[in-house]
Amino acid sequence: MRKINRAGEGHSPAPAGRKVNVSNSRRESQPGPKHGREPKEPKEPREKGRHPILRFIGRTIATLICLGIMAGSLVAVGAVYYVVQATANDGDLLDLDNIELSQSSVVMATDPDTGAQVEYATLRSSNSHRVWADLEQIPTNLQYAFICTEDKDFYNEPGVNFKRTIGAMVNEYLLPIYSSKQGASTLEQQLIKNLTDDKSASGIEGALRKLREIYRALCLSRSYSKETILEAYLNTISFTGTIQGVQTAANEYFNKDVSQLTLWECATIASITKNPTNYNPYTNPENLINRRNFLMYNMWQQGVISEEDYRNAAAQPLVLAEEEDTKKNSSVTSYFTDALFTELVQDIMDKENISESEAQKLLYTGGFTVESTVNTKVQSAMENLMLNTDDAYFPAGWHEEEVTSISDDDVQVMNEDGTPKTRTGDDGTVYYYRNVRTQAAMVTLDYDGNVIAIVGGLGEKNKSLSLNRAYSVTRQTGSTIKPIGAYALGVEYGLVNWSTMLNNSPLYQKQDMVIRDEDYCRKNGLMGLSDKQLRAYPNAWRSWPRNYGGNYGDNSDVPLWNGLARSLNTIAVRVGDLVGASNIFNFVYNTLQLNTLDPVNDVGLAQMVMGSQTHGVTPTALAAAFQIFYDGQYTTPHLYTRVLDRDGNIYLENNSTSYQALTPDTAYVMNRLLKNVLYSSVGTAGGRYPNSNGMEAFGKTGTASDEKDLWFVGGTPYYVTAVWWGYDAPYDMTKTLGKQQAKTRTCVMAWKALMEQVQADLPYKAFPTSAGVVERRYCTQSGLLAGGSCPSTAVGYYRADDLPGTCNYSHAAAPAAAAPAETAAPEQAVIPADTGNQDTD
Repeated sequence: MRKINRAGEGHSPAPAGRKVNVSNSRRESQPGPKHGREPKEPKEPREKGRHPILRFIGRTIATLICLGIMAGSLVAVGAVYYVVQATANDGDLLDLDNIELSQSSVVMATDPDTGAQVEYATLRSSNSHRVWADLEQIPTNLQYAFICTEDKDFYNEPGVNFKRTIGAMVNEYLLPIYSSKQGASTLEQQLIKNLTDDKSASGIEGALRKLREIYRALCLSRSYSKETILEAYLNTISFTGTIQGVQTAANEYFNKDVSQLTLWECATIASITKNPTNYNPYTNPENLINRRNFLMYNMWQQGVISEEDYRNAAAQPLVLAEEEDTKKNSSVTSYFTDALFTELVQDIMDKENISESEAQKLLYTGGFTVESTVNTKVQSAMENLMLNTDDAYFPAGWHEEEVTSISDDDVQVMNEDGTPKTRTGDDGTVYYYRNVRTQAAMVTLDYDGNVIAIVGGLGEKNKSLSLNRAYSVTRQTGSTIKPIGAYALGVEYGLVNWSTMLNNSPLYQKQDMVIRDEDYCRKNGLMGLSDKQLRAYPNAWRSWPRNYGGNYGDNSDVPLWNGLARSLNTIAVRVGDLVGASNIFNFVYNTLQLNTLDPVNDVGLAQMVMGSQTHGVTPTALAAAFQIFYDGQYTTPHLYTRVLDRDGNIYLENNSTSYQALTPDTAYVMNRLLKNVLYSSVGTAGGRYPNSNGMEAFGKTGTASDEKDLWFVGGTPYYVTAVWWGYDAPYDMTKTLGKQQAKTRTCVMAWKALMEQVQADLPYKAFPTSAGVVERRYCTQSGLLAGGSCPSTAVGYYRADDLPGTCNYSHAAAPAAAAPAETAAPEQAVIPADTGNQDTD
């Protein structure tokens, strides 16, 4: 370690401490032989006369001196007792052997272009961001930039500079001998402030704080070497914002490792800590340059650097690093980082068996390296799209909402006179009104369960750990649940196939008295009656289900592919009835891990086919469920692969599970069925597939009751994405946007735009096929494999081990209702000129 040359160095060192010459010390006289004359017996002294006033004054002064000594002793004892009690819990706080553990965790991402690991974000508490650097990494110039200016006697003092301390206290509390407030803190004392946050500085409390600080500094200096203290100081010093430590500062301001800093960069970093606001490199660069040059002048004058080094470095301009696109220096974390933080905290709680707050603290201060799944290009593209500038993708649909309190983020509704609009309830509760707009969420996964991009709201994100609608908010699924439950299991169990003919009519008719007409019952006061009692009221029942738009179907037979492409509730419920509601629930709840569904109230055809669940599912969970239409495999969605501790050891590995949820045969048949949603002339998203170098796509739209939640889940050979649109508090979107605006095509078009951007430079890729699936031509009237007399046929996809029989019917002329799209292989897109009114979900 390089040290400052001080006056007098080079001479023989002074003794380490004062030594006592034992041979000359006082001793009691020992008895021995007498020499010389016997001493005379002393005479009794004669008392001299004194003035009584002088005697009184003398005695008074002596008494006061004794009392002062006694009082001083009591004060000293009290001070010692106070500091011992006040610092009794300093063991962990000032444990420099473990302070290195208190550093920020870093999130890494794989660069999509190079495959290299790059820093994406940091996980830090609101008041710190620290990355530790060993003293050997820190340049000598940076060490002495602090020492020369802050504490030039650092290596020679016992943790406290008593001369400066006494002078500062006299100036503060007795006599203003200096023109300004004097600082007397050594580096040990400044380190203690950083570690304890004990910074009160005025009055009696200021004096007590200084007393605590001196005692702690003396203890620290006795317990640790100067090198250990300096290393801790340099790693805990605060800079602008939430930056702590010279390693983080070097990366923040110069995009360098601290070991690579030049002389002027070292002085710049050391200058900021004096007053991070006044010497902020971004807002006050001139002040900072003056301070920087002053520090280097001190270093020259104290012999640390040469005059030439000083003059060359002082002439350097202040050049800061530009912010990288792939690195999130903003204090506001992304939606991906928020979701990752939530996942990590839960996994740490499970691993360590600790509370949530303890897990958060460990994550903030553990210095972990998190290998995340984020694709920075896709995440950035999704964030830009979800800014929704000028409502480019998602209309606002503002409406008033009644609440019991107003937050700073709310757009409060005001009366014409400028007062808040309110209403007082019968119980005295005051209700306020705020204007709210539609919100949206989007999440993209690959087919290994990696969450590669996630955005949980529209507009610019202005808070960390804000509401993440893509990750933590559940919504009713609407028709998006149809393929992952009823249709997939119907094909898997061999109950239906591509061309199975199903009747487009309600499963239950009104006369069956199975489904209540709740509107009628409510209007006529019949809600409290049992089903048996209600049978006396024929109009209290209704047919079920209805299709989107309120129609009950046309009672015609349609092939299964057509019913799925058009999202006909009547067809889906018939398939669901064949599979069984309990079987569907068990599959989506246990196999596809949609575990936010209600095991008591969601086991029914309405919930498992129509999507009217109690709570619903998150967009992340729904996107993960649609993974099965790639090759049949399901993998738990996750946001990281590994977490390494600061020594590079594996601390956590993601606990995702991966297994075959469907056979590859069923997965491929379902993939082809869902392709029709986008490519068929009757599909609910017909014509809205992304133009991505000829790559195919599949998808499914979904609408919850009264248009409260609108969905689209789409897949390409690279990615599967879920898009949700609605209000935070469920509300009928047709009341604010109208029936032609409140359509699932809004979600589809947002997905299409994202996929076209992120797949523009990707090489062509096809969905995996399955050897167990064959293409066969079928009869469009019977749904059976085409025979020689069938007048109208089309191509479908079938499991080779579950082919329908061959049609041998005697046919009449081909019905006009036959879908023209079926006269060609499904790969050929047949799209009508205007698909604007085809949202029949």
